[in-house]
Amino acid sequence: MINNEWKSSIQAAAAMSPNMFTFSVESVEADDAFSAIISYDGNFPQPWSRVDVPRGIVSIKYIDLPDQDSPIPIALSDEGDVYTIIPGAINWSKIPGTGLLSDDADGWGFTYTLLTNGDAQFVLGKSRQLYFRNALGDWETLSLNLSMPSGYGPEDFSAGVTLPDGGILIEAKQSPNPSGNHVLSDPEKLSNMSEAEILRLLDNDLEAARDHRYSHPPVSRLYRYKNREFTRIHIPESVVIHDIFRDPLGRIWLLGADGLIMRGNPEDGFEQLSFHGDREALHSGVWFKDQLIVAWGYGLFRFDGHRLLPIKVKLNYPFLNQNTPTPHSLFAFDDVVLYFDYKHGVCRWDGESWNWFDIPPGLLDREFTGLR
Repeated sequence: MINNEWKSSIQAAAAMSPNMFTFSVESVEADDAFSAIISYDGNFPQPWSRVDVPRGIVSIKYIDLPDQDSPIPIALSDEGDVYTIIPGAINWSKIPGTGLLSDDADGWGFTYTLLTNGDAQFVLGKSRQLYFRNALGDWETLSLNLSMPSGYGPEDFSAGVTLPDGGILIEAKQSPNPSGNHVLSDPEKLSNMSEAEILRLLDNDLEAARDHRYSHPPVSRLYRYKNREFTRIHIPESVVIHDIFRDPLGRIWLLGADGLIMRGNPEDGFEQLSFHGDREALHSGVWFKDQLIVAWGYGLFRFDGHRLLPIKVKLNYPFLNQNTPTPHSLFAFDDVVLYFDYKHGVCRWDGESWNWFDIPPGLLDREFTGLR
């Protein structure tokens, strides 16, 4: 982040109110996995706290635990570690068999998303991984599937949202799985080939991969999960979804590539509202003051029901990064949006003013020695 010698950036975030939020920072250049989980609670005179974990954090939420007076943050790593940040302590749990580098990894792959509803928790991941637990209990496996139809890899559970009836809505992706010459995987064969032969085979591999992607485009699906049953919800398989959220009116929004905006619910289906001229990759959205506010890679938009209209973000360090915002995520409350930026930090936005939090410098050091 800016003014941070560690060169870290925000990688996950969650908020309960404009005065209570948690985010994780890590360095994308570091070879060793390490994240700092930073929390802010404006109910205390010294509102900041930090916990360090030896993993990359991919998702943060808040949960209600029976013995706690207020919601507490909980974080998921890509290896299936779950860190529940109880005041004065941290509870660590590992979902058995998850991850890629973990000692107990069973080949299912990374975990991606944490969903919470009260003290109930769901975790989504590669190869249709779906896990569940209540409070700090044991993890239960609800779904696993490594099957790969012809030309494709396994289906992955990516984004999701909880539903009022206790179920969840899950976005699934399935990517093409080309089979080429793989010349670099056979050292003996490689040693007997000339440079020209290697380059020719590599070109053939690239061409075959392009042809395969053209004939096997990525596929998106939407599932409703409840009571151990999956029900597929119709959406075009060609859409690419990056975010799912539910607004205060109970409507569910799907945001994604090529300006994708869909709205609806599992019972009645989803309608596409996108304007064909909008091509931005939308990755986070909120319903704020009767409008949809969405983020893309380098800015924010209002959606007026027809077109995306740019919002000028007033950065806290406008002389750096060519005055370019890099939005990570948004969280809306009655009269304030909490805005998280990969590089610039956290601020409150009321529709006009941008009020940035002054994050104490010690919190953003690689080696945390306390607040200065």
